[in-house]
Amino acid sequence: MLYLVSSMKSGRWPLFLLIAFLTLGAVSLAQFDFGGNSSPTDPSSLVAASLIPDTTAISPGKEFTVGVMLKLKPGYRTYWQFPGEAGTAPKIRWELPEGFSAGPISWPIPEQEDDAGLVGYVYHGEVLLPVRITVPAQLPEKVVLKAEIKWQACNDQTCIPGNSSAQLELPGGDAQPANADVLSAWNAKLPKSGAPFKVAWDVQSADHFALKVSGIPADAKVEFFPLPVENAKPGVAKIDAPATDGSRLITVPIANDGAPNLPWSGVIVTQASGKAREGWQVSARDAAPSPAAAVQAPSVTKAPVVTAPALVKAPAGQDKSLFVILATAFLGGLILNIMPCVLPVIALKIFGFVKQAGEEPKRVFQLGLAFVAGVFVFFLGIATLVVALHSAGSGFNWGLQFQNPYLFSALIAVVFVFGLSLLGVFEITLSSGATTTLSTLSGREGYGGAFVHGLFTTFLGTSCTAPFLATSLFYATTQKPIVVYAIFTFIAMGMSLPYFLLTARPAWMRFLPKPGMWMERAKQITGFIMLAVAVWLLGIFAVSRPESSAGLIHYLLALGVACWVLGAIRNRTVALAMALIIAISGYFLLLQAPLRVEPRSHAVAESSNPNDIAWQPFSEEKVANGIQSGQPVFIDFTAEWCINCKVFEKTVLDTPAVRSAFRDKKVLALRADWTNQDEKIAQWLKSFGRIGVPLYVLYRPGESQPVVFDAITQSVVLGELAKIKGPTYSVATSH
Repeated sequence: MLYLVSSMKSGRWPLFLLIAFLTLGAVSLAQFDFGGNSSPTDPSSLVAASLIPDTTAISPGKEFTVGVMLKLKPGYRTYWQFPGEAGTAPKIRWELPEGFSAGPISWPIPEQEDDAGLVGYVYHGEVLLPVRITVPAQLPEKVVLKAEIKWQACNDQTCIPGNSSAQLELPGGDAQPANADVLSAWNAKLPKSGAPFKVAWDVQSADHFALKVSGIPADAKVEFFPLPVENAKPGVAKIDAPATDGSRLITVPIANDGAPNLPWSGVIVTQASGKAREGWQVSARDAAPSPAAAVQAPSVTKAPVVTAPALVKAPAGQDKSLFVILATAFLGGLILNIMPCVLPVIALKIFGFVKQAGEEPKRVFQLGLAFVAGVFVFFLGIATLVVALHSAGSGFNWGLQFQNPYLFSALIAVVFVFGLSLLGVFEITLSSGATTTLSTLSGREGYGGAFVHGLFTTFLGTSCTAPFLATSLFYATTQKPIVVYAIFTFIAMGMSLPYFLLTARPAWMRFLPKPGMWMERAKQITGFIMLAVAVWLLGIFAVSRPESSAGLIHYLLALGVACWVLGAIRNRTVALAMALIIAISGYFLLLQAPLRVEPRSHAVAESSNPNDIAWQPFSEEKVANGIQSGQPVFIDFTAEWCINCKVFEKTVLDTPAVRSAFRDKKVLALRADWTNQDEKIAQWLKSFGRIGVPLYVLYRPGESQPVVFDAITQSVVLGELAKIKGPTYSVATSH
């Protein structure tokens, strides 16, 4: 802040102010519609939340129900537990007194709605979501229930995600029924079990499933709302007209990740003439299969679903002394300098130091200290975030900048602007009449530029967790704030040590070439390197969020035009104003709506080559099936944005020797793709004492604990696979 104030007083406009305007300024104005209509500045005004209990008081040891009422602004809708082809279902995070627990949401029957060719399962006006609350034997003096509801509200023009909160305070004592009228009306809309009609599930394939319903009056209206199973997503149900015997055939296409005989389920809704709609829960597990299905799906004892905590031991980091953890953190930070994630910006760092080589040693050292300060501020900022999230009861995801579309797109935009400036598309003119470019942000323009360079380098370089760093990061999330800050301080010390030493002894730079025209060429080469980094990041963004990638590409074009305007127009004020207008309006017109689209699940690529490893999408049920049947199970926790993961895949897993060993040992290979946010995968990583990828886990038959790797080599993987006895197991049917 002091640097900004002094810069403005001296007439300088550092470039990172422009970047701040392009990103933070755009996001802060993100609620305005340039089409002539203004949307609310506070999205929570679209949905009002309240808690409606079925009791006037709480009795120790007795359960009660609380309905989460969501009242929507007229013209808006929200979504069922499975939203259909678009949308996001509401999620509730409870804050309850000690000993209390909340059950799952009971979902009322939705309505099917077609919006611009996309079918959604929605609620209009209002919806009550009942939740059963379990009460301990002893009550605290004051019982306060709090709920944070995350929702998505849509109308015919736009969809807006938001959050609402609600609070309820109840006394202890003799309980009397309350809010009976409201709760009874919504309970009548809940699906029931034990359908009064017959359901026969036909043979299921990888691209559809079908069920035959009989015993419903021919004049009754029938609807079917399917529910996803594992990673598979159903499409929109097609219901045939009643047959001569009155039965109806319901066929549901499978949108993605289908497989034969998955345990599909859903809700059948009937409405007889003049009567209210009624819903019935149906499941392929509960209903008797048709004769054809019995032939295709032989009876297999299904393994129980095993969750991460039941499969693993306590994190190894918990047993280590603080001294060992701090030493590991320091070493991990040091190794970050040579990790593949940092390599794309190494050239930019070296170029900055080369430009400093001809200056006074004191000046070089001071600039080096500013760079080091940027590294420290970044990691201490992460420490603050860890402490804040831990205090709020949330988890911390290492790699958040690549999972959050706003952070990720902002990072790509910044790298893109860096590249254009290094190629000479625009310059920043100082009051003294001298000129500089964005490349000097890491060099001669001052301490503030070196500081920002340290921040930027560290931010871009942490997309993958170094092997020595993973345990330290998890350990930090479980400790007191003072320990958290100590750990991240040592990480910063490790990463910044080489730059501190280099700038403290500028004489070591005498081996560098003398300044000359080659520096201009080096700057241009660095510009192409930065554009290559932007292309690489954009490719990852396109894989993780294909629905938003076109919008980001269009916005980068607008951002390029803004940079060109900034360099082409001589009038400084006019150029800056026009560039900001183009960049900010481009965000609203081209990027804002695509970034709001919820990403679809990232499918695991299947290979047609029989010699390749047969990777399957990760699920707890598949792990449990493999373990129960005595099959070796190998889990690859990976992400598209993790370069380390890709290096290990290319140099270790995708090699003839490892592929052959997987086939010989009949290993069940599961890929846990963490490219986008996935709470289940995050829980598994945490159960192994990690909060980042890559991570590799091998379950061997007959062993109670798995083998866990942060980094792998061919010899290590082959050695661990060689310890597998057999195989002498029968492979269970996995779904």
